[in-house]
Amino acid sequence: MIDKIIKKKEYNYQDYYGKDRKLKILLIISIICSAFLFLIGILIIIGIAEFKGNMLTGLDFVVFGLLTTIGPIGFYNHVKAKKKKDIEEQLPDFLREISSSTSSGMTIFDAIRSAAQGDHGRLTPELKMMASQLSWGVPVDEALNNFAKRINTDSIKRIVVTINKALAIGGNTSTVFEAAAKEIDQVKLVEQQRRAEMSLYSIVIFISFFVFLAVLLIIDKTIFTAILEIEDKIPAGTGIGGIKFGGIDHGALKDTFFVFVLVQSIGGGLLGGFMMDGKLSSGVRYGFALVLISFFVFKILF
Repeated sequence: MIDKIIKKKEYNYQDYYGKDRKLKILLIISIICSAFLFLIGILIIIGIAEFKGNMLTGLDFVVFGLLTTIGPIGFYNHVKAKKKKDIEEQLPDFLREISSSTSSGMTIFDAIRSAAQGDHGRLTPELKMMASQLSWGVPVDEALNNFAKRINTDSIKRIVVTINKALAIGGNTSTVFEAAAKEIDQVKLVEQQRRAEMSLYSIVIFISFFVFLAVLLIIDKTIFTAILEIEDKIPAGTGIGGIKFGGIDHGALKDTFFVFVLVQSIGGGLLGGFMMDGKLSSGVRYGFALVLISFFVFKILF
């Protein structure tokens, strides 16, 4: 019994993405491109290869590989999540329209077909597909289950299960759809409250990142710039007051700072985006943005 429960909680790619061929193709292309960029970066770092003009370092290619890995997947998942969110936004109006139609004496089939003729934004194509399935003789519960599988969100799956159970038991159909609409509104309200509260913590994380970036920039432009100027004036191995000066590699120092910022940008982006939207795809998207900002700041200002 315990083994069955554990298996149900395991991550399943199909449960999250379904048969999304576009995502699989994008994932394969991203992995191939990022692996190629990582390889070039490693070869430059260990000295086997060299980029013409030394405009780009091995670490730059590693960053490009990282951006290629997380960028396309993150933004693709964001577009899909936004589409699902738009559909969920329109769903309560659709359910209330079904409730109103059935209360006036229409059957569920006629009510869904009538609703499919209206404008429900991104929900309209799904309603037309549902109406087509019903016209082919597909039962209402199966058409609703197919709709839930296509959208693939927890809230819609839960609502469909509730509607199907209520319809199977029998009762006032219009009341069932009205209750489902109210439940979705309550879920949306809770999500808005959670987002408003957690957004404050996300803002703190993003501000901390920019403060950290500014502090490193100030340190580099003041303390280490002064040390390098003194080093240029005093021969290596000599010193002042018993303190000897050794050679400081400003390029290695810059790369060290950049690695610090890179770790901070990835971690801060993932955590901040996840806390704000409750989705890892948002964290990946914010991480991509912070890494890109860090790269241009270091290339221009450091």
